[in-house]
Amino acid sequence: MTGKPIDYVWAFVIGGILSVVAQMVFQLLLPIVQDFSWTITYMLAVMATLSGLLTVAGQYQKLENKAGFGAMLPFTGFSAAIIEFTAAALDEEAGLYAAAKRGLRAAFIIFGVGLPLALVAALLVWLLS
Repeated sequence: MTGKPIDYVWAFVIGGILSVVAQMVFQLLLPIVQDFSWTITYMLAVMATLSGLLTVAGQYQKLENKAGFGAMLPFTGFSAAIIEFTAAALDEEAGLYAAAKRGLRAAFIIFGVGLPLALVAALLVWLLS
């Protein structure tokens, strides 16, 4: 990312494409599952699996380099981050247990920092409105 206006366009386009793909998966699953909340769960699992496969193939990193936050913001960025941490540990010849532990630690860090910040922001918006 160079900070040029085209980078913002790419972030918007790639983030939008990922969102459209997720919506298409949701629409395909809804008639099969027939339960709204379970369909969302399955859609997130499918999107996480797709981003995991792209991460292992080395393609999601290219997408992140092109789109920046547009590729990181959707749920697919979360699963890709966990897989990247796990794969990095495996590349450093850590054992499977240590690699899994590093991936889970990344998830806890992301949720441990991001979730409280989101809750505080939501509380402030609610209090100020």
